Amino acid sequence: MPGIVNALFAGRAGIASHGTAISVVGDNIANSSTVGYKASRAEFADLLAGGQPAGKTVGSGSQIQAVTPIAAQGTFEFTDRTLDLGIDGKGYFVVAQGPERFYTRAGNFKVDSAGFLVNQDGLAVLGFGTDGYGALEPLNINAVAQDGIRSENVTVTGNVDAGATAIDVTTIPTVSAAGAVPPSTTTYAQLSDAADFSTVVQVFDSLSVPHNVTFYFFKDSANANSWVVRGYVNSEEVDTTGTAVGLPRLIAGTVWNGTNAMTTGNEISLDFNSDGTRSASPTAGFYDMTAVIPWNNGSTSTDPINISLDPFTQYSARSSILSISQDGRGVGAVTNLNVAANGEISALFDNGQSSVIGTIGLVDFANPDGLNRIGSNLLSQSSSSGDPIIGRPDAGKMGVVKSGALELSTVDIASEFVKLISLQRGFQASSRIITTVNQLLNDIVQLA
Repeated sequence: MPGIVNALFAGRAGIASHGTAISVVGDNIANSSTVGYKASRAEFADLLAGGQPAGKTVGSGSQIQAVTPIAAQGTFEFTDRTLDLGIDGKGYFVVAQGPERFYTRAGNFKVDSAGFLVNQDGLAVLGFGTDGYGALEPLNINAVAQDGIRSENVTVTGNVDAGATAIDVTTIPTVSAAGAVPPSTTTYAQLSDAADFSTVVQVFDSLSVPHNVTFYFFKDSANANSWVVRGYVNSEEVDTTGTAVGLPRLIAGTVWNGTNAMTTGNEISLDFNSDGTRSASPTAGFYDMTAVIPWNNGSTSTDPINISLDPFTQYSARSSILSISQDGRGVGAVTNLNVAANGEISALFDNGQSSVIGTIGLVDFANPDGLNRIGSNLLSQSSSSGDPIIGRPDAGKMGVVKSGALELSTVDIASEFVKLISLQRGFQASSRIITTVNQLLNDIVQLA
């Protein structure tokens, strides 16, 4: 009799455990489209009543010992949206609500009205500052702007054509110096006719206003291996009187004299050896020209700009510029973002520059299966998971970040339906145990 009753309880336990397992499968199927979701598995274990003699132990059914998340890597859906981030490898994103931190694999982030990078529930995404180190902190996009920096150094490299037509440099059209009175009426077209070629360099003043400086290269007929270079700016940017627009004004300052000294002048001399290399170049601390341009827009008019035309060559090839660099920039506002595989968030500014805003932070745990699932794609630390191990993407054991991609759910619907069929059979069989035991008990009653 006790054995039959035990079968009744075993059937009840079987219904309960299979019902729970069916709920786990249902939860998996329902989250088959949830970003970053990890499929779970019901862990069955036998149920045993105590006090039974050895060798005659009869079980009391089954129980769900645990629901284990399967930490498999999900496949990626490529979205081409910069702030859709997926982790390829180990690690979790860190989000916070005040001092409380949570962890997630769902990287469908956005920027809130205050400029902070947040998840879909508005929790701040944590990362590192611009240097990529330090404590984790919220990442603010809109607060990052680029201050303007005036140009201090300009470097131009290239080649001048050894076969270019030479001119008498005394016939170069006369142009008044920037800020001089009275201003000249020479045009850029006249300069272009006299020069072999020209190039334009954009520089920035102390107010971060951009200006163009046009350098004209004239080959000197008095010396086959010598060139004269002069720089010009627009009249409306430096004239103190008059209304002339678009006319050249000659820049001046100090120029290198070839013997490690700077002297007052308004033109650069480029002298070459017979092998096409410069016969002499300014040494450290000296420049081909240090120009002082008196801009008339209220910016500082005494700020020097160091100009270097080095390395420059003279070969029998078309005159051309290889590179132009200068260290100034205008004020910039963020127009676009880029997230690299190492988690660095770079802002692209409307002034054409870029800057690193911060780095996405990742954490890992000694036992990720021990994290508590709390809903909304979030996990929390528990005593079983251990303390978070903080790191950066693509460093140590941390995975890399894929921008423009989301990690999909790891649920395999086909496998889940196969499990569902098996669990359904187990549930039905457990319920049949109860009906069978009930019939047997009725038979016993009828014996009385």
